[in-house]
Amino acid sequence: MGQRQNHDYDVSSGFDMQLIGNFLSFASRGDRVGLNQMLRDGISPDVQDYDRRTALHLAASEGHAPIVELLLLYKANVNLIDRWNRTPLTDARLYGHRDICRILEVNGGKDMDDKDFINDQPTLNDQAPMTVRHEPDSNEVIDISELNTDKSSVINPQGVYGESEKVKWRGTWVVKTVIKSQIQQPVKMILSSKDNTLLQELRHPNILQFLGSIVQGEEMILITEYLPKDNLALILKKKGHLDFPTALRYALDIARGMNYLHKHKPKPIVHNNLDPRNLLQDESGHLKIGEYWVQMLYEQIQPNQDASQINEICDTKKDVRAFGFILYQMLEGRQDINFDYINLNFVDFEIKFPISRCPKGIQELIQKCTSNDPPPFFAVIRTLEDVSIMLHDLLFHHEALFKRVANQVLKFVIVGIIYLITLFR
Repeated sequence: MGQRQNHDYDVSSGFDMQLIGNFLSFASRGDRVGLNQMLRDGISPDVQDYDRRTALHLAASEGHAPIVELLLLYKANVNLIDRWNRTPLTDARLYGHRDICRILEVNGGKDMDDKDFINDQPTLNDQAPMTVRHEPDSNEVIDISELNTDKSSVINPQGVYGESEKVKWRGTWVVKTVIKSQIQQPVKMILSSKDNTLLQELRHPNILQFLGSIVQGEEMILITEYLPKDNLALILKKKGHLDFPTALRYALDIARGMNYLHKHKPKPIVHNNLDPRNLLQDESGHLKIGEYWVQMLYEQIQPNQDASQINEICDTKKDVRAFGFILYQMLEGRQDINFDYINLNFVDFEIKFPISRCPKGIQELIQKCTSNDPPPFFAVIRTLEDVSIMLHDLLFHHEALFKRVANQVLKFVIVGIIYLITLFR
């Protein structure tokens, strides 16, 4: 193992925050190769995100034992505390990863349930405005005075709803989105403390990080992570359609993020507004899902709403159907799909593949996803991963064939040069 350089990555720097985001994404995905390369390049294993979570926290939560071992090999601090006063061992126990618990314990890991450990820790009063205390009635919002708008700027739409602006919060660029009081129906937009806490705790490489909220008069202001690249709608507007490997990678990003939301316990988080406009590209070229919180902004369901209305709000199938149309648009380049209608179940669009670059297996998947009885996202992921493996094998075979042909050509060239040299001596 090479000697790690002593670089200091300052989270207040936008550039370094992007590096940190990539590093933590590798840890969360279980990408040992990418993580190891960044560690060898000198990034500290203890860098933290907005919520003071480290790569060790994420790997312990996701169950990636090889990543945990790699980070410990690079002397990661095993007992750093995140914004929720949790250590990596706390997370490993919370999600039932016994093998990781043993690894962390052997390396001195402690749990916040250990009273001696708690007494040894410094106070966290400096984190007060954003500390989550897990009290049922706590009003966990960001203080608006913390937002620095001196160098703010209006940015490309970060979704379908609200107006977005890039501002600084605690020295880091974030997105401030003002949600107007009318979205599809004239109700006041609110976000309960419970939902606010839930959203702040969600973690996945393919969902946009929700940082907090501010209530200001009749407006709800949301603070989310800042991604400087385009959304999928703008990408498709520029390119028309995507090449198959890129579309496949994006489709896996969306499906994995949505599967994470739908698998949330005790009940799934249903997007209800999945749209190319709220699929944002990060620095590593992957997509993140935004606006998964919009459904939570409505006031609590009124007693006069019947069961059919409630079931429609909680219908995960609507998200899968929207995904099917997004995949179709990425591959076929159709710009006339109205996702507002699709998300309202007013679908008057027929899926056709006249002269398609789309493999038959993916065509069948799109047809299934846009049907009245689409498969769940975990089944979609399985199909996409199978196609991805086949594509990788095909490209690997072609690369190997190209190398063999190139080697043969090189041999002929060398023999020809030798022959010419001997001929003119």
